[in-house]
Amino acid sequence: MKKLLISMSLFLLFIFAPFTVVFAEEGEFMDETIEEYKTTQSSSEKVDSVESYMKNVLYLEKYDYNTNQFSCKWHEIGCHTNSFLFTTVSGFVYGAVDSFSKFQIDADFITGNPVYEGYMLNFKSLAWTITAIFILWQTTKIVILYTGNGEEGMNSLHDKLIAVVTGGILLGIYAQLFDWMLELTHLLTETMLTTPVTHYDIMQVMAVNSVGYGLILMIVVSAILFVFFLSILYRTVLFVILYITGVLAIPTIVNDQYNFFNLWLKTVVSNILTLTIQLLCFVLGIKTLVDLTDGGSMILGMIFFIVGLSIPTLLNQFGASTGSAKAVGSSVKYVARYARR
Repeated sequence: MKKLLISMSLFLLFIFAPFTVVFAEEGEFMDETIEEYKTTQSSSEKVDSVESYMKNVLYLEKYDYNTNQFSCKWHEIGCHTNSFLFTTVSGFVYGAVDSFSKFQIDADFITGNPVYEGYMLNFKSLAWTITAIFILWQTTKIVILYTGNGEEGMNSLHDKLIAVVTGGILLGIYAQLFDWMLELTHLLTETMLTTPVTHYDIMQVMAVNSVGYGLILMIVVSAILFVFFLSILYRTVLFVILYITGVLAIPTIVNDQYNFFNLWLKTVVSNILTLTIQLLCFVLGIKTLVDLTDGGSMILGMIFFIVGLSIPTLLNQFGASTGSAKAVGSSVKYVARYARR
């Protein structure tokens, strides 16, 4: 009997010991948030007000960040309600942002796709034929020009020889060149999108503000992510089109009247630049929304998002406007009209 009691005591101790450790960590999240908030605020009254809100409304004294749970008593209805909203809303916002941050343009998605590569190789075979035709045509023009004006003909011949050699090199290394440009784009976007915000940051700004701020944040982030997702898809499809048709643009480098290579190259550079700046605006907007210094500035964050969507228009003088903002806006309007039916 004595051995049985000892065994039962050890068993109960083994079961409840971990809970003792967990409960000892309750309230640490609230204490750390208050300490960080104090360093950003000069008004002690504001800090006291936030601390009172955390204790009496959010019940953060009973929250353990490691388990993401509240130890509410069964009769504390407010604690159960706020705990559900607090954990659910913060988890949704973090999950949405984290999922979006993993959506990055990978070079293998385009250059490694057999369908896209097949079309590119077919056009590449045609490009060599176009190159031969252009060279024959330009040679004929130079011969005629040289007959009338020898010095001008030699200058034209020199320029055309440089263009032909450049075009031949670009066609020879085209796949590697485009793959390098996509890798550069991937490195630029990966650097910015690697953990733009953490779950801890989102929960802190909700603790300082309110669960209502979290609900507004959830709605705003959902809408912004949808629009930016469409914008990135647009850029990705544009990269596919540029990859396939680039081999046809390169031979036109020897043509004076219809030189599409400069337009193609400018579009590629503009697409990379626009995508990078748009994602930068998105990351800065998200970080502003969860910045503990100002308790999350919703207006400033929204301005970052608006600037990000208007980047193609702002870069119009540079030639970066590919109509993505108008295309995304039209798509959103179409979806909205279809949903109302």
